[in-house]
Amino acid sequence: MVHFESKHGLVSWNEDLKAVIMEWRGFAYGPEFQSILLKGAELLELRKGSKVLMDTRGGSAIKAEDKEWIGEFFIRRAYESGLRHLALLQPNSVVARLSVNRTVEGLGALPYRQESFEDWDEAVRWLADPSATLRAIG
Repeated sequence: MVHFESKHGLVSWNEDLKAVIMEWRGFAYGPEFQSILLKGAELLELRKGSKVLMDTRGGSAIKAEDKEWIGEFFIRRAYESGLRHLALLQPNSVVARLSVNRTVEGLGALPYRQESFEDWDEAVRWLADPSATLRAIG
């Protein structure tokens, strides 16, 4: 079920996985970037979910202002919306991957579990059973 779509991303609910899927499409920043994340939190709350699969394979680097916004606002908003497990599919672009990894490292301790993956199926398996031991990267 598609909840939100723009030229920069898609937010949907995966009924089989009982998870929000956030798919990034290229470079987004400021309100465009934030709206995708906020719509994901909104859908998580509406569906009373606890899992997100964030697919950044098609994403780009994250601007400094958005990194700050994530740390100061979004993490709390996502947690309050029910987020407990986030599987992050790494960007295909090396520059984007470095940016995303620097952002995650800069956030410090998170109130939810987050693991990074290169493979969609592995991320899905982890979300289906986050207590299972899988090879995560990052």
